[in-house]
Amino acid sequence: MKRHTHVLATAVCTAALALTAVACSASDDTLSGGAATGSAPKDDGPAVDGGTLRIGLDRPFTKLDPADSGLTSMPMMILANALYDPLMANADNGAVQPHLAKSFTPNADATAWTLELPEGVTFSDGKPLDGQAVVDHVNRLARPEAKCSCAVDAASIGAMTVNSPTSVGFALKAPNAAFPNLFTRSLGYISEAPAGPDTPAVGSGPYTVESVQPGVSATLVRNPGYRGPKGHADKLVYKVLPDTDSRYQSLRSGDADLVWTETPAQYKQAAGDGLRAATGPGSTSTVLFNTKAAPFDDPKVRKALQYAVDRSAVERVVHLDQGKVADGPIGSTSPYRGTADTGYPAHDAAKAKALLAESGHADLAFDYLVDSRPEAQQRATVLQQMFAEAGVRMTIKPLDQAGLGTAMFQRQFQVMDFVTSMFGDTDTALTSLFLSDSPYNFTGWNNPKAARAITTGHGTVDPAQRARAYQEAAQEIVADVPMLFLTENPVGFLASAKLGGLPDVSKRTVVSVSPAVLWVKK
Repeated sequence: MKRHTHVLATAVCTAALALTAVACSASDDTLSGGAATGSAPKDDGPAVDGGTLRIGLDRPFTKLDPADSGLTSMPMMILANALYDPLMANADNGAVQPHLAKSFTPNADATAWTLELPEGVTFSDGKPLDGQAVVDHVNRLARPEAKCSCAVDAASIGAMTVNSPTSVGFALKAPNAAFPNLFTRSLGYISEAPAGPDTPAVGSGPYTVESVQPGVSATLVRNPGYRGPKGHADKLVYKVLPDTDSRYQSLRSGDADLVWTETPAQYKQAAGDGLRAATGPGSTSTVLFNTKAAPFDDPKVRKALQYAVDRSAVERVVHLDQGKVADGPIGSTSPYRGTADTGYPAHDAAKAKALLAESGHADLAFDYLVDSRPEAQQRATVLQQMFAEAGVRMTIKPLDQAGLGTAMFQRQFQVMDFVTSMFGDTDTALTSLFLSDSPYNFTGWNNPKAARAITTGHGTVDPAQRARAYQEAAQEIVADVPMLFLTENPVGFLASAKLGGLPDVSKRTVVSVSPAVLWVKK
């Protein structure tokens, strides 16, 4: 497959697949961003081979293995995509397309799927990446000892059958019209198991590991046996730079060529500093309610706080007009969006006060859990002021990421800040966050009407029926308020002027880029 060929075919594929099953093959443009632009990036000149590309990561990694879900988080996919070619990849406007896979097709009721692989694909050690390798990989990540969050997804598979070296059949426990979406990250980064606890898993990507210090750095070199066009850079050097400001300064000083950021002020500052940006609408800011505990088991209390928030002001103050207001679980670029109004109410502090009085909570007070990032703290402060206008006392309780995660999964909170990329994939967001039996239903919300709509949409390959079902669920979610939706925010990369090939990801709800398409200008 070529990076910049089959553009017309890819465009047709994107339109067809945005709402239905994945049945045709995409080019490598899916990860390069070429499908979004249809051409090479402007003003970059011809691609340059050679040299070292230096990339700043925003978080540490414990091991180079798709079993580590941290490695396949959106900011870390720039590393994962170097080592492990995903079977499926996120394309524009929430679509999912084949990358390493040739096709992924369902039966009539989406209870069985067939994966077709290209012939002759090998891991970097020369062993075949065939149907059996796919089954072995999924089985490995499904085991408890792998500690992969993807085990929840793997558990939806009833049986796997190797039909041939290039074909695998999946029999599902329940209909799932979005089953290929599960193979864009950990389950789709097909790999051989690591030889030991401190060694990387073996992948089939454009680069292989030369050296690694978990949590600190990794150096990668070209994979000589790679199936596609070689990566432009001879070497990739990744350094973990968790401090937001330090990471930005490393780019300004020339110590890094590319860094990840989600900080609105840096996006505004970048152009003045001679830097370039590649961002997409990949993050949604929300507020979670613990609906299993008083007073937030009362929909009137939750509705009151929904009225109390001026989402436009949150976007303007916290995100500096870099994003847009959110109005429900179906993002503005989702293929399921449609034209139906979700019914999200406008800001009305008087209405908020009235509802609190009706519910017997005119003197409402609660703790708000949030992490220490500057934009998160600022968002909490803005909300605190808005709730105060409705007579509500909100106490901000900062926690580190580990503490916040524990509180969320164990539902040890009243109200908490929740910024996530999950809404970039509507199918995953709805089934994960709003079905009562999901381990990711952090709010504890149980709404049979919404559950029926989500299950109906998830189980049909008919695009119109699926969209209608999801829109019905979205309206119920907004009306019953298990969470507040605040803003859709840009996330992505900043790069030095020396970096070439930086793709257009402006329509990507999941920003996934292969470093193989990037180069360092001489």
